[in-house]
Amino acid sequence: MNKIRRYLKEKLLCNLEGNAYACIIFEPMWAIFGGMIFFYQPLYMKSLGVNELQMGLINSIGAALMILTSFVAGPITDKYGRRKTTLIFDLISWSLVMFIWAISQNFWFFLVAALLNSLHKISYTSWTCLAIEDTIEDKRVYFFSLIMIINLASGIFAPLAGILVNRFGITLAMRLIYFLGFISMTLMFVGRNKMTTETRIGMELIKKHNNLSLSEKITDYKEAMVYFFTNKLTFLVFLIMLFTYLQNSFLFYQSIYLKDIIGIKESLTSLVPGLSAIIYLITYFIFMKCLTQKGEASSLSLGLLLNGLGILLFLLVKPKNYLLLAFSTILTASGNIITITFRETLWSNVIGEEERAKIFAAGQGLISLFSAPAGYFAGWLYKINPALPFLMSLIFYLASYGISFVVKNIKEYMPSKPS
Repeated sequence: MNKIRRYLKEKLLCNLEGNAYACIIFEPMWAIFGGMIFFYQPLYMKSLGVNELQMGLINSIGAALMILTSFVAGPITDKYGRRKTTLIFDLISWSLVMFIWAISQNFWFFLVAALLNSLHKISYTSWTCLAIEDTIEDKRVYFFSLIMIINLASGIFAPLAGILVNRFGITLAMRLIYFLGFISMTLMFVGRNKMTTETRIGMELIKKHNNLSLSEKITDYKEAMVYFFTNKLTFLVFLIMLFTYLQNSFLFYQSIYLKDIIGIKESLTSLVPGLSAIIYLITYFIFMKCLTQKGEASSLSLGLLLNGLGILLFLLVKPKNYLLLAFSTILTASGNIITITFRETLWSNVIGEEERAKIFAAGQGLISLFSAPAGYFAGWLYKINPALPFLMSLIFYLASYGISFVVKNIKEYMPSKPS
């Protein structure tokens, strides 16, 4: 049994230890339900009388609140510690929100859920710091790739949601999935908290912030912001983060587009994330080691190119043209796992240790600032022409692809960090 455990830890978990290991092994308890809920959420909202413009409004209000929660995430994480902050805000922003989604009746329930869910920006910052700060830099790419493969490959459970939707209808099926997700995530957050410990830098910053006055805290945050905007490499990587996050607002309507424009039944639209999950697994187990050796910036460029090609083909799909849809899905899925893995790794590695929580928080805050109008804008575009949101997504990928070459050139002339 111990040999099997060691083999699995070496081959599947790349010998990750400590907090990174604990975060990885608990992640499926979030990802399984995350893979189901987000693809079907627009259809669930529509079944309860929420129209596309209202969906866009909810997304925009949630994004607007994320501006505030993102900017306070750094100071909160540094003051109370990575571990404690992660537990408290995960329980509020995910466990409680899953329960509200399960009992939702109309627009107002989804709006309240969006308000509370905006707090996940705080736990995202603290969780990222908790997971990687005591992990050596060379191992971080494996952590991010495993997190991405778990979350993205969770789409393999989407067809199960499709079976439930076909059997019970969209409303009842989604209520069941949300409630099970509420139980799973709550158990996950408590279990993960027991297995993790506060990071070295986290303990130092808790002591430091307990002794800082308010004016000193403001100065400390100001210095981190100066670092953010004056470090060219950090800022360019942030732009890629911004553009690739923004396109999520425009891809939000994919499940509705598949049903209304391409003509796929609600219960069968889940085959798209199901196929994507298979491609994620193939990409990870066959190509990820080679991509890691190729370098973060080069691999990120490849991922962005594949994403762009996938969206372009998606725009060319005609009703019932399932072969082209499948090819588009394959390109987009492979591009997704490559892009997200190397985007997150590069972003983590270009930030200084003491600035990490504050820079993460500032980055998420700025992303939320731009995302606030994007959600409503995407809904407005969909009303004008359902293809327009996907065209915007393509533009964001092309812009990111161009920036990635500048990042690659800067990285090539930088001295390597000691391990």
